[in-house]
Amino acid sequence: MPAYETPKANPENLLSICKGAYEGKVVVPEFQRSFIWSRNDIEELLVSVIQGYFIGTFLMLDTPADQPMFPFRKVEGLDKVNPAANPHQHATVRLVLDGQQRITSLFYVLYEPDIPLRWTVYPYRFFLRLDLALQGDVEEAAVGISIKDRRRMGEMQRLVQAYQAVPFSLLRDSGRFYKWLYKEQTAWKGETLRQLDEELYQRFANFMVPVVALSPETGKANIVNIFERINRTGVSLSLFDLAVARLYLKEVRLRDLWEDFENQYEPITNVVKPEFLLKVIALLQGKEPRKRNLLDVIDALDADAFLTSWEAAVEFVVKAYERITKHFGAFDEKWIPYTTMIVPLAALLYNVESNGAGEAEYRKVDRWYWASVFTQRYDSAVDTTTYRDVREVARWLREGIAPEWLDNLSVDTLDLDVDEPRSAIYRGLMCLVALRGARDFLTGQVASLHECQDDHIFPRAAFGKRDGVNSIFNRTLISTKTNQQKRDKKPSEFLRMCLRKHENNAAKLNDTLQSHFISTAAHDAMERDDFDAFLTARGKAFAAEVERRLKQG
Repeated sequence: MPAYETPKANPENLLSICKGAYEGKVVVPEFQRSFIWSRNDIEELLVSVIQGYFIGTFLMLDTPADQPMFPFRKVEGLDKVNPAANPHQHATVRLVLDGQQRITSLFYVLYEPDIPLRWTVYPYRFFLRLDLALQGDVEEAAVGISIKDRRRMGEMQRLVQAYQAVPFSLLRDSGRFYKWLYKEQTAWKGETLRQLDEELYQRFANFMVPVVALSPETGKANIVNIFERINRTGVSLSLFDLAVARLYLKEVRLRDLWEDFENQYEPITNVVKPEFLLKVIALLQGKEPRKRNLLDVIDALDADAFLTSWEAAVEFVVKAYERITKHFGAFDEKWIPYTTMIVPLAALLYNVESNGAGEAEYRKVDRWYWASVFTQRYDSAVDTTTYRDVREVARWLREGIAPEWLDNLSVDTLDLDVDEPRSAIYRGLMCLVALRGARDFLTGQVASLHECQDDHIFPRAAFGKRDGVNSIFNRTLISTKTNQQKRDKKPSEFLRMCLRKHENNAAKLNDTLQSHFISTAAHDAMERDDFDAFLTARGKAFAAEVERRLKQG
C-alpha cells in the first residue's frame, strides 16, 4: 500500500486567493457544482470575516494548466469583469476542491460581476455599513441589495455619499481604500479613523485562512476520495451544535427535541430551522435574538424552564407557519415572502394568545405583517428588526400606540412594480392573488393553486422587448392546462376564448378577471392589446389592495 504524506494546512491571505480567481489562477474543477449561495449566505460569510471568525479550511490542488488532473472552468462571473483572464496563460493553476462557494462569494462581492445570484433575476451589490460596524453591530453591517431594488439601493447610495457605508468592492484594493479613507471622506476622524483602519479594514484585508495544497503526486483516486469525504462530513459547527453541547450538561437532549419536531412537523422543516426555535425562546425571555445572545439565554435557563420555553416556541412557530401559508396566502413555501418573519410572528402570536386578545389585536398583527412585506423590512438587519418589532407591536397591542414607521406608512411611498421573483414584494403580491381566489381563466372555477404556474398575461413571445414584461403587474397564477391553451396568444385573442368558455357572459368573465386584480380598465387594455395601459391599471388595482391591508389594523 503506497504511503502518502499527510497534507498540512498553511495560512494564506483570503483576498489574495480571490485575486488569484480574478487572474484566472484559481479555478473550479468541472465536477464541482455551480455557485449556489444566496444573499443571506454571503452576508453571513462577510460578517464572519469582518469579525475574524474561522470560516473553515480550503483544499486546493496545484495542477499544470495545459495538462490538468481534472477538467476545470473559471470562477463564475470572471468573464464579465476580466474577460482577458486565461488560466492557460499560467503554467500552474489551483483547483478549488473545497471552498468554492466561499471563494466565489467573496469574488462576487469584491469584483461585482454583472450576473444574478441563484434564483434571482438581477445582480446584487454588497455594502459595508460603517456606522453599524463602529457601533459594534457587525452582524447587521454587511448588506446585499439587488440592483433593481430602487428604494433600498437609493437609501444605500445616500449612506455611501455621507461616508456611512462603502461598497465591499472598495476593500479589494488597499491603495484605493486608503485614498478614500484619508483623502476623500470627511465623516470619520481621530480615534474613529484609527478603528476603521486597524480594527475593520486591516482585519478584512489581512484575513488568513488555512489552505491544504495537494500536489498532483497525491494521485487522482486519492484526491477524489478526499473530496467525497469533505462533501460528506464538511459541515461547520453551527449555533445549534453549540447549544446541543451546552444543554447536554443540563441533561437536556436538544438534538432529540429537534428530531421529535422533525418527525411531527416534517412538511415545514424545509423552512423552519432549529435556530428559529432558539430565537423565539430568546424573544420570550425579552432578549434580542442575535446569535451571540442565544447561548447566554440558554445558559440562564434551567432544564425545566428551557423545556417549557421550547414547547411554547414549537407551538407558536407552527402557528406562525400556518398563518403565513393559509391566512397570508403563501400556499407553497416558495411564496413565503420572508421565512425569517416566522420568528417575530411566532412571538407576537404568543403575546396575543397569552393575553387573551381578540379580533382587533389579530388585525394589528396582520397589518404589521403586510407592512413589513411591502416595505421589504426584513431584507436586512433581521435580528435587530425582529427584536424592535416584537417590542413595538406588543406595545401597540397593549397600549394602542402603533409603531411610528407603520403609522406613517403610505402606499404612495412603495414601489410595487418589481420583476424579481424572490423579492418580498413580488411574493407578497402573488400571495394576494392567491387570497383573492385566482379563478381559472377558462373555467371560472377556483384554481388548484399547487397546479398553477407563475406566468405572463401579455405573453413574453409577443411583448418580450417591452420594459416591464416580467413585472409582477404582468404575471399571475395560471393553471397548467389553461396556460397550454393560452400559450403565445395576444390578450385580445385569449380573452375571446375565455368569454366563449364563460357562455359569452361578460359579467361572469369580469368576476374571473377581478380574482386576478384585473380591473375593468385592465380588462379594456387587454382587449386593445395595450400593454402600457394594462400595467398601469393592474398596478393601481394591486396598490388599492395593499393600501387596504395597510389600514386594516
